[in-house]
Amino acid sequence: SDRILVSSNGFINSIVDKGVSRGKIEFFPQWAEPIFKPMRSNKYLLTDVPENSFKIMFAGNIGEAQDFSSIIEVVKLLKYDKSIQWIILGGGRREDWVRSKVKEYKLEECFHLLGSYPLEKMPAFYANADVMLFSLKNEHIFSITIPAKVQSYLACGKPILAMINGEGSKVIVDANAGLVCPAESPKDLAENILKIKKMEVNEISKMGLNARKYYDDNFERSYLFDRAERIFESMCKS
Repeated sequence: SDRILVSSNGFINSIVDKGVSRGKIEFFPQWAEPIFKPMRSNKYLLTDVPENSFKIMFAGNIGEAQDFSSIIEVVKLLKYDKSIQWIILGGGRREDWVRSKVKEYKLEECFHLLGSYPLEKMPAFYANADVMLFSLKNEHIFSITIPAKVQSYLACGKPILAMINGEGSKVIVDANAGLVCPAESPKDLAENILKIKKMEVNEISKMGLNARKYYDDNFERSYLFDRAERIFESMCKS
């Protein structure tokens, strides 16, 4: 190949280690679908969730990689504060396990599994949340990826709470779009939740504005299409 485009900087060393020239490789990230953009919610969609609560939302696969074991630990640590509400959108192999733990630890008042919805409804759900949650297990492969969820959260201009290592964490820190802690560290995430919950509304809003600006500057689709054209043109001229 003449050029290799990778969706995360974390992939570069792995490819170079296999004998590929570093000069061939270029970071070219994913973008979010255009439906993901900041919006005001004109309808409260979160069934059984108090509207005046502090709402932490997770959207996506409920699987092994997403480390719901640690998330449940955080919910247990903070269940004394009924104003903190957890909203989970999506499904997956660990969903039944999560439901069983919610029942076992009596977390029903603060932890809500709302199921799956069409992609086009996600921005409206996001608009009902105060912060978005993102977590992955402490494994090397996850530390070198930037899951598409990051782009969709940023595109919607939402502050992010992340419990991850590596590239995904770096994006959120560089964007100044939320608070991060290492993967599989429930106590640290609990501290960050309490920290962001105490922030002034304008501070949290600024994180959301930072998120969208970082998305526009680095991940927006038309910007990346322009970059792709420039890459192809440079290859044709060489």
